[in-house]
Amino acid sequence: MKRLLTCSPLAVALALASCDGTATAPPLRPSFDAGGGQGLNLRAGGFGEGSLGAWKSQQGLLDTKGNGNFALYFQKLTTTATNAAGFAVITGLEGQKVSELTYLAWDHRTGGHCGAGAPRWDVFVTGLSTTQYTLFLGCAAAIHTPVFGAPEWTTDSYSGAAIVTVGGSNAGLTADQQADAAAGTITGLIIVFDEGTDTGPDFTGFVFLDNITVNGKTWTSPGDNGT
Repeated sequence: MKRLLTCSPLAVALALASCDGTATAPPLRPSFDAGGGQGLNLRAGGFGEGSLGAWKSQQGLLDTKGNGNFALYFQKLTTTATNAAGFAVITGLEGQKVSELTYLAWDHRTGGHCGAGAPRWDVFVTGLSTTQYTLFLGCAAAIHTPVFGAPEWTTDSYSGAAIVTVGGSNAGLTADQQADAAAGTITGLIIVFDEGTDTGPDFTGFVFLDNITVNGKTWTSPGDNGT
């Protein structure tokens, strides 16, 4: 599993901001949230060769607002070893207990990449001991459920204790470290797409996601940010 993005969500945001080569003073927190920083917000972006994260209209399932039928598109049209990725930063969970994160899911469209390491959730955690951890939750290891009425879509989900046990095992955490992480707090959450066209099982280097869900919050389009 390729894990290029083991940094904080803020560092990811700054990587995007500096893609044009312009030095930027780091903000105190990511300031690009729609919805005025209220509630949970999702911002997509990308950095490096051939990589992108962006909402695309008329590529997804029905939206909760409007008729755009958006899907969240990620690509990395280069080799996996290249330092590049599409990503989405989810803000609003910072400081919550890890035990309060009970469900992570998205729908992915047939024909796109669903690998061991991408797309994946990275959950950044400060353990009870104050140790910093990153939980890795790849597409391939999720629970896969066909989307009713949409045979070209599959729901990939993680729930309950699996968020820590599977995510911690993928990150190489011991049982004691997983217990420490489970008792800790969330410092950030991102979706990462950093496997390229040289990685199977499909070798496409792209994926469309829809109905991105964190606990009870679901994004069907960029208009779903905020409360």
